Amino acid sequence: MQLTSLLEEAQGATPDRRILFRDQIAPFGTRAIEGVEPWLTSDLLAAFAVRVILRVGQQGERIAAAKALRAARRRVPPRVLGDVEWALASLRLAAKEAADAEKALAMPAVTPSAPVQPYYSPVARRRRR
Repeated sequence: MQLTSLLEEAQGATPDRRILFRDQIAPFGTRAIEGVEPWLTSDLLAAFAVRVILRVGQQGERIAAAKALRAARRRVPPRVLGDVEWALASLRLAAKEAADAEKALAMPAVTPSAPVQPYYSPVARRRRR
Protein backbone atom coordinates (compact mmCIF):
# COMPACT_ATOMS: atom_id res chain seq x y z
CA MET A 1 0.00 0.00 0.00
CA GLN A 2 1.22 3.52 -0.69
CA LEU A 3 2.03 6.01 2.03
CA THR A 4 -0.50 8.60 0.84
CA SER A 5 -3.39 6.14 0.95
CA LEU A 6 -2.30 4.90 4.40
CA LEU A 7 -2.18 8.47 5.68
CA GLU A 8 -5.64 9.20 4.24
CA GLU A 9 -7.10 6.09 5.83
CA ALA A 10 -5.47 6.82 9.19
CA GLN A 11 -6.71 10.40 9.11
CA GLY A 12 -10.27 9.27 8.47
CA ALA A 13 -10.24 6.38 10.93
CA THR A 14 -11.82 6.49 14.34
CA PRO A 15 -9.35 7.03 17.22
CA ASP A 16 -9.56 3.41 18.37
CA ARG A 17 -8.77 2.11 14.84
CA ARG A 18 -6.21 4.78 13.90
CA ILE A 19 -3.40 3.21 15.95
CA LEU A 20 -3.59 0.13 13.72
CA PHE A 21 -2.06 2.21 10.93
CA ARG A 22 1.04 3.20 12.93
CA ASP A 23 3.06 0.10 12.11
CA GLN A 24 2.05 0.27 8.45
CA ILE A 25 3.09 3.93 8.10
CA ALA A 26 6.34 3.84 10.10
CA PRO A 27 8.40 1.68 7.68
CA PHE A 28 8.33 4.58 5.21
CA GLY A 29 10.92 6.28 7.46
CA THR A 30 11.51 9.98 6.98
CA ARG A 31 8.70 10.16 4.43
CA ALA A 32 6.32 8.96 7.17
CA ILE A 33 7.61 11.68 9.49
CA GLU A 34 7.03 14.30 6.81
CA GLY A 35 3.54 12.89 6.21
CA VAL A 36 2.39 13.14 9.83
CA GLU A 37 4.21 16.35 10.85
CA PRO A 38 1.28 18.59 9.80
CA TRP A 39 -0.91 16.57 12.16
CA LEU A 40 1.12 17.68 15.19
CA THR A 41 -1.01 20.83 15.47
CA SER A 42 -4.30 18.92 15.34
CA ASP A 43 -6.18 18.14 18.54
CA LEU A 44 -7.38 14.85 17.05
CA LEU A 45 -4.24 13.62 15.28
CA ALA A 46 -1.27 14.96 17.27
CA ALA A 47 -0.97 12.01 19.67
CA PHE A 48 -1.07 9.56 16.76
CA ALA A 49 1.57 11.56 14.87
CA VAL A 50 3.86 11.45 17.92
CA ARG A 51 3.52 7.66 18.07
CA VAL A 52 4.26 7.27 14.37
CA ILE A 53 7.36 9.45 14.68
CA LEU A 54 8.51 7.48 17.73
CA ARG A 55 8.08 4.18 15.86
CA VAL A 56 10.06 5.55 12.90
CA GLY A 57 12.84 6.45 15.35
CA GLN A 58 12.76 2.99 16.89
CA GLN A 59 13.09 1.46 13.43
CA GLY A 60 16.34 3.22 12.59
CA GLU A 61 15.66 6.91 11.88
CA ARG A 62 16.40 7.99 15.46
CA ILE A 63 18.00 11.34 14.59
CA ALA A 64 15.24 12.44 12.21
CA ALA A 65 12.55 11.40 14.69
CA ALA A 66 14.18 13.22 17.60
CA LYS A 67 14.59 16.35 15.49
CA ALA A 68 10.91 16.28 14.50
CA LEU A 69 9.78 15.71 18.07
CA ARG A 70 11.96 18.50 19.47
CA ALA A 71 10.53 20.89 16.88
CA ALA A 72 7.01 19.69 17.73
CA ARG A 73 7.29 20.89 21.34
CA ARG A 74 6.30 24.39 20.23
CA ARG A 75 3.39 23.31 18.03
CA VAL A 76 1.54 20.48 19.72
CA PRO A 77 -1.59 21.02 21.79
CA PRO A 78 -0.75 21.29 25.51
CA ARG A 79 -2.33 17.92 26.32
CA VAL A 80 0.04 16.17 23.87
CA LEU A 81 3.24 17.80 25.16
CA GLY A 82 3.68 15.00 27.71
CA ASP A 83 3.52 12.46 24.86
CA VAL A 84 6.27 14.33 23.01
CA GLU A 85 8.51 14.35 26.10
CA TRP A 86 7.83 10.64 26.67
CA ALA A 87 8.72 9.83 23.05
CA LEU A 88 11.96 11.84 23.26
CA ALA A 89 12.92 10.06 26.49
CA SER A 90 12.20 6.70 24.84
CA LEU A 91 14.46 7.57 21.91
CA ARG A 92 17.25 8.72 24.25
CA LEU A 93 17.00 5.47 26.23
CA ALA A 94 17.07 3.40 23.05
CA ALA A 95 20.11 5.33 21.81
CA LYS A 96 21.92 4.79 25.12
CA GLU A 97 21.14 1.07 25.11
CA ALA A 98 22.37 0.77 21.52
CA ALA A 99 25.58 2.62 22.35
CA ASP A 100 26.17 0.42 25.42
CA ALA A 101 25.61 -2.73 23.37
CA GLU A 102 27.97 -1.49 20.67
CA LYS A 103 30.60 -0.65 23.27
CA ALA A 104 30.28 -4.10 24.83
CA LEU A 105 30.81 -5.73 21.45
CA ALA A 106 33.82 -3.54 20.69
CA MET A 107 35.66 -4.43 23.91
CA PRO A 108 37.17 -7.92 23.73
CA ALA A 109 36.69 -10.09 26.76
CA VAL A 110 39.85 -10.54 28.80
CA THR A 111 40.64 -14.19 29.18
CA PRO A 112 43.87 -15.63 30.51
CA SER A 113 45.86 -17.74 28.10
CA ALA A 114 46.44 -20.42 30.73
CA PRO A 115 44.41 -21.31 33.78
CA VAL A 116 45.55 -19.38 36.81
CA GLN A 117 46.63 -21.61 39.66
CA PRO A 118 46.60 -20.40 43.24
CA TYR A 119 50.02 -19.85 44.76
CA TYR A 120 50.87 -21.97 47.78
CA SER A 121 54.06 -21.15 49.66
CA PRO A 122 56.20 -23.97 51.03
CA VAL A 123 56.93 -21.84 54.09
CA ALA A 124 54.51 -22.28 56.96
CA ARG A 125 52.86 -19.22 58.41
CA ARG A 126 53.47 -18.20 61.90
CA ARG A 127 50.53 -18.53 64.22
CA ARG A 128 49.35 -15.56 66.16
CA ARG A 129 48.84 -15.95 69.83
